[in-house]
Amino acid sequence: MEESVIFYRLRSLDGQFFYADRQTLRMINRIESLFENAGLDHLPAHIVRPIQLEISATVMRKVIEWCNHHKNDEPAEEEEDDDDEELAEWDAEFFMVRHSLLFDMIRAARDYGIPRLFEMCCRVVGRNPNQIMAGLLDDDDEQREEPVVFVSAA
Repeated sequence: MEESVIFYRLRSLDGQFFYADRQTLRMINRIESLFENAGLDHLPAHIVRPIQLEISATVMRKVIEWCNHHKNDEPAEEEEDDDDEELAEWDAEFFMVRHSLLFDMIRAARDYGIPRLFEMCCRVVGRNPNQIMAGLLDDDDEQREEPVVFVSAA
């Protein structure tokens, strides 16, 4: 007997809803932790509120597409050094996107714990993941240093 696939709702920063099956969501470590810590696997999917992710719909669509495509892949070996390995045809086409979208995907992969997507994005931009992380951390520090200005209506 074939097991039915249960879909969960995700909501992007700009309010769009997406559906992803549980196996796809397992690729996203931050969501996997949420499922484990909140016991969401024990609740019917239709009563689970949409999971809000602080990324745009465009980025979320790409992240879900990548996770869905790779959800049945064998776990990568920690010691594997596949920097010189060419991307598979599907991945090469998938990463043919604007640079700004690619960097938003890198940030999402880092923030939501999708290490294989993060590493693959880094390979596409031709940088070592540690170099990318250092640059992202510098960007985050610069953004945090900007003053917050509240404007009151008078």
